[in-house]
Amino acid sequence: MVLLAGCTQTVQGTAVSPAGEAKPAKPANLALVDTKATEDVLAATKRAVEGVFSFAPADPGAQQQAVTKYLTGSALSEVEKLLGPVRQSGTTITAKVHDAAVSELTDTTARVLVMVDQTGTRPGGPPTTGGASILVVGQREQGAWRFNEITANPALKSVPKAPGDPVADARDQGVAAAYSGVVTLMSLDGNDIDNSLKRQQAATTDPLLTELRQATANSAQQLRESRTNVTVARDPMVAAKTATADVVTGLALVKTTVSSTATPQPAERVLRIEFEMAKTADGWKLGKVATLQVTS
Repeated sequence: MVLLAGCTQTVQGTAVSPAGEAKPAKPANLALVDTKATEDVLAATKRAVEGVFSFAPADPGAQQQAVTKYLTGSALSEVEKLLGPVRQSGTTITAKVHDAAVSELTDTTARVLVMVDQTGTRPGGPPTTGGASILVVGQREQGAWRFNEITANPALKSVPKAPGDPVADARDQGVAAAYSGVVTLMSLDGNDIDNSLKRQQAATTDPLLTELRQATANSAQQLRESRTNVTVARDPMVAAKTATADVVTGLALVKTTVSSTATPQPAERVLRIEFEMAKTADGWKLGKVATLQVTS
């Protein structure tokens, strides 16, 4: 398929009221803290991605209008690189945003992780589907969002924590735990399967913990015999969708390399994952994990 960055932090100073009482500083990262701003940038991202990454030979101007309206900077050349061959082949491409999460948000900038499903139809051929993950970086100009960077299969860029706000605290703690938890859950040391499975269970809580125990009870011996080895690329992209004091949900993009005695040639996979982190007495742990499947 066609598809398959950083933002400046704005740190607000502490305001002082006429009565002389200091007001809490606004968190540097407003993702999920400012619910309306978060919803606004998600809606703008959906419109932009679906417009820019869809193309119909019968109406080529529609995609170009979306590019002009929503894109600027290096995003222009990136989209041209991806869609140029499509225009020449006469393929019809329809892009749909499967899900999205805001990684970082200020009054004027945003970074959004987007899971995109695409359907492509070549002249005389059957439709094909595919999924992709992209990071879009946007700037708010005169009240409207425009996007100046697009990165396919992105890696995480460190986002400074924004302490002092309950939602921001939960979001940052949940994302940090998801980052390490997803890596632990997806990793396997073929020479030490038992300890790998113990580490996986230590990073999870129910209902995922029970599911994991049941699955490994049936597969542990096979994993030992095949010496299955799974390594996870550094810096998986993680972003929160919702955050409360005890539960954080989000999206993750994980790149893995798998090998075993049966298939010694390493196979690389890119996984689109949705997760739920739960706050337990032992800290934040993965409670639910699912792979996002492509929808037509």
